[in-house]
Amino acid sequence: MDRTLKIYTKTDHLFAEFIFSYDHPRQAKAHYTQYRRLYNDDEEDESKAVYPLTDRDVYLQFRQFDSIEQIRSFDVEVAKNELGRDMTDPRGYNYVYDPTPVLLRYVVQNHIGCIGMVNVLFSFIDNTKEVKFLSATNPRYDFDISSNSLETNVDCIVRIPWYTDRDVREISSHDLKRLEPWY
Repeated sequence: MDRTLKIYTKTDHLFAEFIFSYDHPRQAKAHYTQYRRLYNDDEEDESKAVYPLTDRDVYLQFRQFDSIEQIRSFDVEVAKNELGRDMTDPRGYNYVYDPTPVLLRYVVQNHIGCIGMVNVLFSFIDNTKEVKFLSATNPRYDFDISSNSLETNVDCIVRIPWYTDRDVREISSHDLKRLEPWY
């Protein structure tokens, strides 16, 4: 369910960007950046230049969704609640999810040491997610999972078996360190 929502004005200037993340079970967070136009309304602006005005984190109540459409309507409501005071006409904005796949990497490490790395390649709007675990101990413990956009990255990661000495354990969300995304 991790996703990035971009909101554009009628003039195709970027107005805001919401990054929704679910890094722990049953917890949701959104980080948003609101942008301001570089030029005034009366000036010609072919470059659609904007600059960041505000950065904020919003902690949301976790919800399990049944469809991409439910998530879209939820995201629009979150955007209107957070930015409604600055939106001149909420119906005049264009809400877009970028179809370009995003690669997220998580380093899995606990008090024992480095367990491995998890690559999550997903496209929210295309409803695809590929999860690959690369073991730090032996390549035979590597593991792949395919899923859809309705399942969180953490839900996929905790399904990965972690082999230690004859035991099979699950990866804890507290052992994950998320690296910066690659677009």
